[in-house]
Amino acid sequence: MSKIQDVAKLAGILRGATIAAMVALPIAIIGGLLATPLTPELYMDTVAASPETSTAQLIAVVALNLISPFILLLTLNEMRILFEAYQRGEVLTDRSAKLIQRIGQGFLALAIIPFVLRPIQSVLLTWNNPPGGRSLAIGLDSDMLFFALSGGLIIVIGWAMREASVVASENKAFV
Repeated sequence: MSKIQDVAKLAGILRGATIAAMVALPIAIIGGLLATPLTPELYMDTVAASPETSTAQLIAVVALNLISPFILLLTLNEMRILFEAYQRGEVLTDRSAKLIQRIGQGFLALAIIPFVLRPIQSVLLTWNNPPGGRSLAIGLDSDMLFFALSGGLIIVIGWAMREASVVASENKAFV
């Protein structure tokens, strides 16, 4: 069995796993939204949310929380497309390289989005607190760093793959 066939076989397995994740993620989110009461107490462990936080403020926080899973779904879809290309034997192509770069960009976005959203959410949740009780939470965690570094690595790999695909195309044209 050639190495391309091995890649195609593994890509098929990963494509299936990716599709399963793309189905499970929205189901889990919808289930969580339906099963969890929309109350300020839900966020007390992360910020001193005001008991007078309005429903509109809570809905805004939940809506902001849905941005990361949406980006994750987009990134998973790019992975699915890449695995399909690999199944067809399209390994060292410009299209595959671009998909790899987009996957890296998705990972990078998954690092940046929480960094931007946490301060906004903390202000929304503490806005109704008395003066001195409001807060602006800013922070980095290991997940953000992991996704940022992984995203950067994947972007660079995609970039290198684009260069390699150009060389491969030139070699095919030469032969």
